[in-house]
Amino acid sequence: MAKRIGVISHLYAQPLFSGFKGREHPLFLAVEDSSAQLAIKLRQKNLDGAFLSPIDYAKDYSMYRIVPEVGAVSEGESGAIMLFFNENLARINTIAVHPENVSEIVLASIVLSEKFDIKPKIIPIIQGVEAGLQQADAFLAVGDEAFNLKDRTNKMDLVDEWMDITDLPYVHGIWVAREDALIKEEIKSLIEMGKKGAAMLNEDSAVESQFPLLQFSYDLDDNASSYLTEFFRMAYYHGILKDLPDIKFFEL
Repeated sequence: MAKRIGVISHLYAQPLFSGFKGREHPLFLAVEDSSAQLAIKLRQKNLDGAFLSPIDYAKDYSMYRIVPEVGAVSEGESGAIMLFFNENLARINTIAVHPENVSEIVLASIVLSEKFDIKPKIIPIIQGVEAGLQQADAFLAVGDEAFNLKDRTNKMDLVDEWMDITDLPYVHGIWVAREDALIKEEIKSLIEMGKKGAAMLNEDSAVESQFPLLQFSYDLDDNASSYLTEFFRMAYYHGILKDLPDIKFFEL
């Protein structure tokens, strides 16, 4: 029986899901949802594995292991996590956010606190940027929504700001599963799928017209643990996480 694997819709993650496109995968059944909803389904054992944001992993880290070698990582102005703010704003005291973008909310909170000594109030909202900027000083846009707003002014690229603070890339998402949920063949298949998708991306000269994916890497190298550790450490320091999650990879 095929294993149920959770995936997200954002374009930046699609190279990791290349094996799910256009055909049925022999090992997996893909289930698409937001990272926050996938985390709930994984916790309830309605999924065998899922592509989660770092904070969604951190919430239940004792239950899970991370698939090594592949993930979604970006650096510099990737355009994938953007903070848009009202014109002539001197200080951001409130941010409108979609409540399911948990890691990105944490990133925004860390950046604003570290760089500008601001601890903004978070205002949950499910509408878009126009409604958000009517209700708050700034609006947090993630993934495809952020890219679609790329021509707007008054914006801050939070991945670029994160790198300015830490000199480290930002990990957007990782494959996560319970330790006994996937066998080695299935783990290796997820790794091979991601590596194949990344290789195809590097060969596609037109991809930048769709999304600045060349700012992304899909390789969780030996430094990946330090990227995640620093993000969790900062979240813990700012009182967002109650403890520091262990970073545990599947062993192959």
